[in-house]
Amino acid sequence: MSVLIEKAQTALAQAEKMNSAAKEDNWNLVQELQSEHGELVSQLAIADVPSELATKLRDILIQVRTLNRETESLADKTKKQLVQEKKTLQKATKMQKALDAFK
Repeated sequence: MSVLIEKAQTALAQAEKMNSAAKEDNWNLVQELQSEHGELVSQLAIADVPSELATKLRDILIQVRTLNRETESLADKTKKQLVQEKKTLQKATKMQKALDAFK
Protein backbone atom coordinates (compact mmCIF):
# COMPACT_ATOMS: atom_id res chain seq x y z
CA MET A 1 0.00 0.00 0.00
CA SER A 2 1.13 3.50 -0.76
CA VAL A 3 2.60 5.65 2.00
CA LEU A 4 0.20 8.44 1.01
CA ILE A 5 -2.81 6.16 1.35
CA GLU A 6 -1.55 4.94 4.73
CA LYS A 7 -1.14 8.54 5.90
CA ALA A 8 -4.63 9.38 4.64
CA GLN A 9 -6.09 6.40 6.47
CA THR A 10 -4.27 7.51 9.63
CA ALA A 11 -5.77 10.98 9.19
CA LEU A 12 -9.20 9.39 8.76
CA ALA A 13 -8.75 7.34 11.94
CA GLN A 14 -7.70 10.49 13.81
CA ALA A 15 -10.72 12.39 12.46
CA GLU A 16 -13.03 9.56 13.56
CA LYS A 17 -11.45 9.51 17.02
CA MET A 18 -11.72 13.29 17.40
CA ASN A 19 -15.34 13.24 16.24
CA SER A 20 -16.19 10.47 18.68
CA ALA A 21 -14.45 12.32 21.51
CA ALA A 22 -16.33 15.51 20.62
CA LYS A 23 -19.64 13.67 20.75
CA GLU A 24 -18.67 12.52 24.26
CA ASP A 25 -17.61 16.07 25.27
CA ASN A 26 -14.02 14.89 25.69
CA TRP A 27 -12.48 18.10 24.40
CA ASN A 28 -9.10 17.37 26.02
CA LEU A 29 -8.69 14.34 23.75
CA VAL A 30 -9.82 16.35 20.73
CA GLN A 31 -7.20 18.96 21.54
CA GLU A 32 -4.47 16.34 21.99
CA LEU A 33 -5.22 14.76 18.62
CA GLN A 34 -5.83 17.97 16.71
CA SER A 35 -2.24 19.17 16.44
CA GLU A 36 -0.87 15.94 15.00
CA HIS A 37 -3.95 15.56 12.80
CA GLY A 38 -3.63 19.07 11.39
CA GLU A 39 0.02 18.49 10.59
CA LEU A 40 -0.72 15.21 8.83
CA VAL A 41 -3.55 16.72 6.77
CA SER A 42 -1.28 19.62 5.80
CA GLN A 43 1.36 17.16 4.59
CA LEU A 44 -1.24 15.33 2.51
CA ALA A 45 -2.53 18.58 1.03
CA ILE A 46 0.86 19.49 -0.43
CA ALA A 47 1.95 15.99 -1.46
CA ASP A 48 2.64 15.09 -5.06
CA VAL A 49 0.01 12.46 -5.78
CA PRO A 50 0.49 9.93 -8.57
CA SER A 51 -2.54 9.85 -10.83
CA GLU A 52 -3.26 6.18 -10.00
CA LEU A 53 -3.72 7.12 -6.32
CA ALA A 54 -5.56 10.41 -6.79
CA THR A 55 -9.11 9.04 -6.72
CA LYS A 56 -8.60 6.84 -3.67
CA LEU A 57 -6.76 9.56 -1.80
CA ARG A 58 -9.43 12.13 -2.66
CA ASP A 59 -12.19 9.81 -1.40
CA ILE A 60 -10.42 9.33 1.94
CA LEU A 61 -9.72 13.04 2.32
CA ILE A 62 -13.38 13.88 1.62
CA GLN A 63 -14.32 11.62 4.54
CA VAL A 64 -11.70 13.34 6.70
CA ARG A 65 -13.04 16.77 5.76
CA THR A 66 -16.62 15.72 6.46
CA LEU A 67 -15.72 14.42 9.92
CA ASN A 68 -13.62 17.49 10.68
CA ARG A 69 -16.51 19.79 9.76
CA GLU A 70 -18.86 17.81 11.99
CA THR A 71 -16.37 17.98 14.86
CA GLU A 72 -15.97 21.72 14.31
CA SER A 73 -19.74 22.13 14.35
CA LEU A 74 -19.94 20.23 17.65
CA ALA A 75 -17.20 22.45 19.07
CA ASP A 76 -19.06 25.58 17.98
CA LYS A 77 -22.30 24.31 19.53
CA THR A 78 -20.51 23.50 22.80
CA LYS A 79 -18.84 26.91 22.81
CA LYS A 80 -22.19 28.65 22.41
CA GLN A 81 -23.64 26.60 25.27
CA LEU A 82 -20.70 27.47 27.52
CA VAL A 83 -21.01 31.17 26.71
CA GLN A 84 -24.71 31.03 27.56
CA GLU A 85 -24.01 29.19 30.82
CA LYS A 86 -21.41 31.80 31.73
CA LYS A 87 -23.87 34.62 31.07
CA THR A 88 -26.48 32.87 33.20
CA LEU A 89 -23.97 32.38 36.01
CA GLN A 90 -22.88 36.01 35.85
CA LYS A 91 -26.51 37.13 35.98
CA ALA A 92 -27.17 34.88 38.98
CA THR A 93 -24.10 36.29 40.74
CA LYS A 94 -25.29 39.86 40.17
CA MET A 95 -28.75 38.97 41.44
CA GLN A 96 -27.26 37.37 44.56
CA LYS A 97 -25.16 40.48 45.23
CA ALA A 98 -28.25 42.65 44.86
CA LEU A 99 -30.17 40.44 47.29
CA ASP A 100 -27.26 40.46 49.73
CA ALA A 101 -27.35 44.26 49.69
CA PHE A 102 -30.84 44.15 51.23
CA LYS A 103 -29.72 42.04 54.20
